[in-house]
Amino acid sequence: MFEREGRRNQVDQRFTPTTHRLALWAGGPVMTVLYIVGWLAFAQMIPTPSPSLTAQQLAAYLVDHKPGILFGCLLMIAGCGLWGTWVAAIAVWTYRTEVRFPVLTFTQLICVAAGLTFFIFDTLFWAVAAFRAGQTDPHITQQLWDVGWFGFLFTITVYIAWAVAWSMGVLLNPPEHQIFPRWAGFVTLGSVTCWSPGLLIIFFKEGPFSYSGLLAMWLPITEFFVWLVIIDVYARIAIRRQVRLSLQEGQERGLEYGLYPPPDDGDALEGLSPNGSGLVGSALSASTLTAADPK
Repeated sequence: MFEREGRRNQVDQRFTPTTHRLALWAGGPVMTVLYIVGWLAFAQMIPTPSPSLTAQQLAAYLVDHKPGILFGCLLMIAGCGLWGTWVAAIAVWTYRTEVRFPVLTFTQLICVAAGLTFFIFDTLFWAVAAFRAGQTDPHITQQLWDVGWFGFLFTITVYIAWAVAWSMGVLLNPPEHQIFPRWAGFVTLGSVTCWSPGLLIIFFKEGPFSYSGLLAMWLPITEFFVWLVIIDVYARIAIRRQVRLSLQEGQERGLEYGLYPPPDDGDALEGLSPNGSGLVGSALSASTLTAADPK
């Protein structure tokens, strides 16, 4: 029984900050650069072709910009593949606060899995629309292009559900176990209201609520990326805090089992391994715990 408990505690203490930081970097800055460069510099989504264009006008536009759109979609789809790592690195902190009944954590993962699917497919539809532009019926090209934009903006509900679940994980967490500041939860709830105008693109082909408009596209996109930056910054702060906590817990456990003498000069953390186990260069094995058992 003691050996099994020792193994569980050993796993709990193995916090690997490098993995978390890599996940944040891959799904955060790297993904953002790939997507924005592909979306803006190559696909030239600014200015966005208005949904009020005729099928022939849109097809002609896509023919003129085909190489850039195709290469831009390549960069965008590469960025989409990294997005899940960032979400996992964020959701894990909610999981730590729920432990046995991780409803909010599962809600985040399920919603983002659905959102990531749409994220990939809107790029796919834009790429296919440009790939066959000038060869297929312009109305088919127009429909493919529209589907891409609807996947990009109209499916925002799954991201809203994800963000609300994340904010609830922050706001319902007791103050003594707070990982993210409570104001970040309230900011998140305010942000999702800025994302919701994307749902109105189904009613408009021109104006601020069309998929090329200020309120339906630019406001949600801008606010979404601002929110991502805020959460990313505090996730990195949470990692640094967890590293310090893991080192402290590892040292206390090592002292408890007599694995190294108590520090005399107050430098309690000197020589500890960065994996949070509290041992120099190795993890605390279950056999060692068993041998050290006073019973």
